[in-house]
Amino acid sequence: MNNSFEISELNDSQGALMKIFDGVKHTDISEEFILPDYLPDIKRIIRVDCIPKIDGKFVSSGKVDYEGDVSCHILFCDEGNHLKTVTFTLSFSDGVDLPEIKDECVANLIPSPESVSCKMLNPRRIAIRMRLDTSVTIWCHKSFSPELIGNIPPSGMEKSELELDVMDLICAGESGLNASADIEADGALPQIGEIISCTADISFYECKPSEEKVLCRGDASVTVFYSSPGDDGEQYTVLFRKFPIAQVVSAEGVNESYSCMSRGNVDNINFSIAENGFGENRIIELDITYRVYLNCVGRKSVTVTKDLYAAGKNVKTECENQVFCKLSKLYSTSFGANLVLKKEELNLTAAENVFALSSVPKITSVELSPDKTRVNVTGYSQTSAIIKTEDGLITHEYEVPFKLELEAQGVHGNFIYNYDIVCMSAKGRFDSENFYTELDMQLNLMLLETTEIEVLKKAEITDCNENAELPQMRFYYPSDDETLWEIGKVFGVSQKDLIEKNAISSDKLPRVLFIPTFK
Repeated sequence: MNNSFEISELNDSQGALMKIFDGVKHTDISEEFILPDYLPDIKRIIRVDCIPKIDGKFVSSGKVDYEGDVSCHILFCDEGNHLKTVTFTLSFSDGVDLPEIKDECVANLIPSPESVSCKMLNPRRIAIRMRLDTSVTIWCHKSFSPELIGNIPPSGMEKSELELDVMDLICAGESGLNASADIEADGALPQIGEIISCTADISFYECKPSEEKVLCRGDASVTVFYSSPGDDGEQYTVLFRKFPIAQVVSAEGVNESYSCMSRGNVDNINFSIAENGFGENRIIELDITYRVYLNCVGRKSVTVTKDLYAAGKNVKTECENQVFCKLSKLYSTSFGANLVLKKEELNLTAAENVFALSSVPKITSVELSPDKTRVNVTGYSQTSAIIKTEDGLITHEYEVPFKLELEAQGVHGNFIYNYDIVCMSAKGRFDSENFYTELDMQLNLMLLETTEIEVLKKAEITDCNENAELPQMRFYYPSDDETLWEIGKVFGVSQKDLIEKNAISSDKLPRVLFIPTFK
């Protein structure tokens, strides 16, 4: 849902924002890289973390094109069994072809790297291959004024109309944002010798809209993997810290009535080691560059025509089913996901310690409970742990499942969902028998209620057969649940004429209706 900068507003009562595409685009990426001269030869690749981002998006008639890059952070071991990190960037571009896409459509793009392969071709050359799965959701403005064919009678037409409450979507974003912080390793941890890797995630737990802007409040969680010289050789330490961030993002068209969900992406991290007041290397000075994406949903009314007829005319109609969306509920919550695994089952009986953990969560389903009191969210977090054993460092890949129950007050009927979920911290430890994983998650979840309505697409109007013989006097006995519109359509008479000829002055119909005749 979310790499969008377009402003989307609906200006007429006959138009609504409709989802015309929701799918995944697969892009294969592969490239070879040579290690920079300042780094030692690679002995073994330990882990690769891939962070994709969309840098450009172009919506034109019939197509959505996009481009971006994937930052690949590779952790490796050199010939002296020292850990090092190198970063390479892979570029990509792709698109989606859809005939019904127009210039004013809104495309939300969320890329996710899958099936990542990182191989050492020789001690200084690396080949990276992956499949990039980009979730593509496209919303377009669609008019629901029916197409009319033929001569419209001077007296006009009788319409059966329905007023619906639908969503108005405004997508906005801002890049090149900065956050700075100094984090310190406390006295229980060793001093910082060399920073091997520094990663950060940003998640927002509050979005407060006002006129033309949104205040986003959240946290940046930073994980620093560093080395220190020790008596038994180099030792490794993971330092985790979290600090608050706040950012005002411009969003044209937004006001206090909108509900907003935001997502943050880290583009770059600059870091340096500094001394504390005792002259020890315990402080890391951080400068983070990031961007924010916003989805803001409001409400508007749209009038759709379900049927029509014209007095004294033949009308042939064609209808179609359309799915309309409106905001149902917005959640922002944090929760934990834990997993206990037997060391013996993992063949990790010789494991000594757990170093850097990274975890990428995904939602697999969001469903309403059978009693409609809870919204059940299920998913898993793809987790990677660097583990120290007697034979050196190894990487263990595994999944941590989770299930979350949210109260469902105000959630009705069918819905679709949009979400942003971030693992804000990942910790692992061993005891004599088990391997423990503890994850802290931040989830933002937006539910959009869907309603399927049959609407009039086209009406063809022709003259009645002039030779048709109609009785001079016609009477009709309406049932209790019939309306004037329904009766008028059956006999081809306007509601105004029915009211005037029968002197109707209330909603209650008379027991007998006189039906005017048209020649």
